[in-house]
Amino acid sequence: MASRRKLKKTIKFVSSELITDIYFRCLLSKNVEEQKVDSLVVNIMELNREYVLRANRPDGKDNPKLVKTYFQKLFSDWQLAMEKVIKEIEAL
Repeated sequence: MASRRKLKKTIKFVSSELITDIYFRCLLSKNVEEQKVDSLVVNIMELNREYVLRANRPDGKDNPKLVKTYFQKLFSDWQLAMEKVIKEIEAL
């Protein structure tokens, strides 16, 4: 990511798109459990909040190498979390 601002925007955008996808799937199929959907949406919002907060507080502000590795790890962790959420959405 080029900047912290772009990273946070990307996190928020993907989260909102996933929630939209979940509700769209609910409209199309009638055999979706509402409790499962609600817990999945809450999980996405918690992940969104967690990763945006982590983006606000990088480790080693004085050392650019530490900051770069921090954001690389943050982005890869976020991608793994989103992959898990996508698999759960596909299982609906």
